[in-house]
Amino acid sequence: MLASSHYAVSCLVYRGTQRYYVEIGIENKTSAPISIPVDFVAFDKPGYTVFRTDTLAAAQDVAESAGGKFEPTPPPQVPATTTTTVNGTATNYGNQTQISGTATTTTDQSGQAGANLGNAIGNALAARRFYKTQRRESTFADFLSDFAQDPAGTAVQPGKARVIVATFEQAKQKKAPFEIVVRVGTESFRFKYKA
Repeated sequence: MLASSHYAVSCLVYRGTQRYYVEIGIENKTSAPISIPVDFVAFDKPGYTVFRTDTLAAAQDVAESAGGKFEPTPPPQVPATTTTTVNGTATNYGNQTQISGTATTTTDQSGQAGANLGNAIGNALAARRFYKTQRRESTFADFLSDFAQDPAGTAVQPGKARVIVATFEQAKQKKAPFEIVVRVGTESFRFKYKA
């Protein structure tokens, strides 16, 4: 948080897979309302092209990624084990041998049962992670929508504070130090980040 005698400004940056989400809080300590124009925030990353995007469109993208339903993975197929047991007796009568006996074949499906159980446990854990992530993404989409800046600008009344979320994208997804510059009235507030 940075402050002057007129304003206090906070800045948090969240890095997503495609975007940077910049959450800016502005407190107006003056006795007059201030107007925050759309271009009040700049994202400076030396050596990289970074451009501001529509926060409401970003919210819609996040909401769409949170949609869908969990698709469980089918269990692997484990071949059954087949065992044949032969019990027999041989009786000799002179030059002849008489053989009598039984052959029993059994099929063991325990390998498939184990695969089914393991698969069910894995799917239960994966479904829990999926729905938890889905709830988090949906909440984040709502947050972006609630605090997106009005295209006409945003007013902050005397003694009040306001949160605005701006989204930025860069052409190359590389981590590098960057700076966020927030302009409020005639003052600038610089926030430096190491990435």
